[in-house]
Amino acid sequence: MREITLWVLDKLLSITPSLLLRLFYSPKTVASQVKVNLKGEKPISPSLNSSVPHIDIYLEITNLSNLDLVLDRMLIDLWVGQPVLVGAILKRTKIPSRSSGQQVFFRSNLSSKQVQQIEPFMSETPPAGSVTLSINAYLESKVGIIEIEERFERRRI
Repeated sequence: MREITLWVLDKLLSITPSLLLRLFYSPKTVASQVKVNLKGEKPISPSLNSSVPHIDIYLEITNLSNLDLVLDRMLIDLWVGQPVLVGAILKRTKIPSRSSGQQVFFRSNLSSKQVQQIEPFMSETPPAGSVTLSINAYLESKVGIIEIEERFERRRI
């Protein structure tokens, strides 16, 4: 019975004009139902000894709302004791309603100065300070632009 109700609700939402839809769903309400999280045990994965040093960041987006969303852009700010990296994911990605685990991947090449800043935070006894990842995600929906801000702090990479 629940599946039938959700199917009917999906069909009604798909034909409802966005102006009418805003009466039931505000962008803030939808934003509270969308989560951006780090994915896996090692979501921030630097490769400092490769021929071109780089860092990979793995994220996942969970959409618990009844609206389909499209990831328009995601801004990433990584601090490893101090600012190390500012980047953006500009690939548009569809995030279906009531879905979890939509994966998003970011890779950035690193300079020698960035490598020097990151290396101490990969040891078992990292220096004072923390690794901070700030995410600003902008998603499109029928009710307008949804803004999500997340911040993750860790002691080491």
